[in-house]
Amino acid sequence: MLIAPEDPGSETIRVPVLKVFDGDGFLTRIDNPRRGASLEVTIRLGFIDAPEMEQPGGIEARDFLQSLIGGRHVDLAILIKMDTGGIVDRHKRIVAVPYLQMDQSNGASSAASQLGQFIRGLTAPSHRNIELEMILNGWAWVLDRYGPDESYFEALDDAQRNRRGIWANDDNVHPWEFKKQRYRTRRAKPKPAPQTPLFDAPEAAISCPMEGCDGQLVEKSGRFGTFLGCSNFPRCRHSRNLNG
Repeated sequence: MLIAPEDPGSETIRVPVLKVFDGDGFLTRIDNPRRGASLEVTIRLGFIDAPEMEQPGGIEARDFLQSLIGGRHVDLAILIKMDTGGIVDRHKRIVAVPYLQMDQSNGASSAASQLGQFIRGLTAPSHRNIELEMILNGWAWVLDRYGPDESYFEALDDAQRNRRGIWANDDNVHPWEFKKQRYRTRRAKPKPAPQTPLFDAPEAAISCPMEGCDGQLVEKSGRFGTFLGCSNFPRCRHSRNLNG
């Protein structure tokens, strides 16, 4: 496993990782000591896109992120989402970059640390950039439309050249293209024809048997109970009881 030492370039908030959903999202809890309250929220990693769970590598990407941060505390550098103008995206998720303190690392090799320092050009960082580690190890794309640091593209190129993770395959589909294809497929499916409920099916109309009458027998009520009478009443006075 390759790690990417890097310190956050902005203020962070420390939160626990309660559950990892996939390769780019997890559940956390944010405490508000002043109000004595806490709120569980979903975090969406800001600059990467991991395979969907239905795609090849989706489960592996989730498991890899779980191995990095599952059950630990991370420091979130919260981002502003361009399309909403706030820290929450249109799916009500907080967008952020998670950092893990180096003292929480397990068995990180010096060679791996040197790779991360080469990418960022930093010395003795106290944190690891989890997004960069997902890219370096081959489990995520870079969301270039959001303007990430150049180190993200260097990490992606390194993972592709060394065929790590999903890059061991030659037919990868970008997650956003996969979602578009899935949406088109759902829209193209023919909708089933509506079926009349078995017990609500209307009875076939009964024509009036009187010669020259074009009416139909309909259920009516009288002083002797219900009966079938002609819809052309009073021009046609044909009637009969419900039992024929």
